[in-house]
Amino acid sequence: MWNVWILAFAVAAAVGDAVWRKIPNKFVLAGLLVGLAYNAFHHQFLSALIGCGLGFAVGLAVFYFGAIGGGDVKLLMALGALLGYHRWFTAMEFSILTAALIAAVQVFRRRAARQVVHNMGEIARELIRFRPHEVINVGNAAMIRAPFGVAAAVGTFVALLVK
Repeated sequence: MWNVWILAFAVAAAVGDAVWRKIPNKFVLAGLLVGLAYNAFHHQFLSALIGCGLGFAVGLAVFYFGAIGGGDVKLLMALGALLGYHRWFTAMEFSILTAALIAAVQVFRRRAARQVVHNMGEIARELIRFRPHEVINVGNAAMIRAPFGVAAAVGTFVALLVK
């Protein structure tokens, strides 16, 4: 039953992210608190706490470079608390693969491969300087973007099947 709850949480976050481009703070906070409480009751609090911390650290680093939004950082934390760190790693592996697939489909559908290669060079140049690109980031509405919540839901589903 717990896995069903986690999946329902991930799907609800994905729908919110896809439809409104927002993952409500209260919703994510509820997921985080429920995840920590459930895992504490089942003697897996440390795993949930580490998962939450990893979600925050990884999410904040990726957010700094403009690749995801703030709601995605909070979602990564909540999923860490719900899944624990072992399943969180699996979920993130498949989430990143799913996000890459979604991005590839969008790029080829818009025939923007040449521009994306150019943008990747620009981003790499800024990464070497350890700073975000001023224009090429998730905050720029002109960029090709995809809701990471959808990819996170797919990754969560796979993680729940695998372990």
